[in-house]
Amino acid sequence: MTIDRIAAGGDGVGRIDGLAVFVPRTAPGDVVQVAYVTHARHGRGRVLQVITPSPLRVTPQCVHYEQDGCGGCQLQHLAPEAQRDARQHIVQDSLARIGRRDVPLPVLEHGEAWGYRSRLSLTLRRRGSSWVGGLHPHDDPTRVFALESCQIAHPALVAVWESVRHTIRHGEVSLPGTAIPSGAVVPCDVLRLHLRLDPATAAATAGEQSGSVSVVLQGGTAWPDEQAWTTAVQSADARIAGVWWTPDRVAPLATEGRSARPDSAATVVDYAPQGREALAFSQVNSEIAGALRDFVYGAVTQFGAQRVIDGYAGTGELAARWLADGIAVTAIEADPVGAETAASRFRDLGEAGQRGRVICELMEQAITTLDGPSDVVVLNPPRRGVHPDVTSWLEAPGQRKVKGIVYISCDPATLARDLARLPSWRVAAIRCFDMFPQTSHVESVCVLRREDA
Repeated sequence: MTIDRIAAGGDGVGRIDGLAVFVPRTAPGDVVQVAYVTHARHGRGRVLQVITPSPLRVTPQCVHYEQDGCGGCQLQHLAPEAQRDARQHIVQDSLARIGRRDVPLPVLEHGEAWGYRSRLSLTLRRRGSSWVGGLHPHDDPTRVFALESCQIAHPALVAVWESVRHTIRHGEVSLPGTAIPSGAVVPCDVLRLHLRLDPATAAATAGEQSGSVSVVLQGGTAWPDEQAWTTAVQSADARIAGVWWTPDRVAPLATEGRSARPDSAATVVDYAPQGREALAFSQVNSEIAGALRDFVYGAVTQFGAQRVIDGYAGTGELAARWLADGIAVTAIEADPVGAETAASRFRDLGEAGQRGRVICELMEQAITTLDGPSDVVVLNPPRRGVHPDVTSWLEAPGQRKVKGIVYISCDPATLARDLARLPSWRVAAIRCFDMFPQTSHVESVCVLRREDA
């Protein structure tokens, strides 16, 4: 079969007797021999042989991409221009096919293609008395391969991982376990390790191994050796600024797509400010995240907004900019870590921050408690998109005074679905941001105005 295009998710797509077959690690223009299985209206396949390689193919830069089938990247085998073209068409196609919105091919803002990630999240799996730390193969999410390097991660994170990995392998200090009724601690089988580069140093140290890194270990319910492990890790690498542990009973770590609101029974540790910052959600690509924030900031101010609802506000970085400009902001964030960081930002603004309000609640619940109209609503939801109650609220007659919506999306499919639920709004502008080079993921910002405006 011949591969025609790249689909959402990064698989190449071709047709066999009219059946669309999705094949990972292929490029548009490839002629490949595949084995495939039919699933309802499509097929899923794997490459047996590349008969004629596409001119868009390049040699992957990371050894793990082919050797271990690393699932962290999906498009390393494509030239940079072909990758960017694929992401633009994924957004355009999703809006047309799912959202019934025909838009021109969006502009894509892009930057560094390698060493851009300011966070590295790994799975630690126990093997007997030792541990292996790494990522999952794209075709086997149950397996973990040992990670030696990561070409898309900031070099400082890779260097710190090497230091931490040595400490884990040395095995003198035990990792978290699970407490049982007898009082004993049973070793965990799986833990998560998160390395985060201080955002203030991420851009300044691009391409270098220097930088301030926080280490967060997640999992288990008891850890007798916590202090000893913390001391050992901090001694292993001068770049490590702090070591934090989030046990399973604690509200889970905010992830790349935002965290859900923790269960009311969850215990939330009162971390120091540095710990809250390490645990809070932030974008992994500081260069492109800055460009995205600037675009969103400009889109909101173009509406002449005086009152803004910042939905899924994260740590309140954008909200603080609007407050400094004299705009009243209601920031809604379900993650307690992010909400507390946003509230701290507002307090630091002094009198200007008094125009801000932080609500730690799910967006669909918070909107039922809001007083007074707003000019612009900013939506920055997790990958699953916004709750239907949010789009229904925006469509309701009571929200006729809302001039615009600025929707920040990390999933073109859920963006398109939510646009289909907003028939009273038209797409005034859309811009894509290449936040995750070497992957199929793309961030986009959609600016909406009322159809009759």
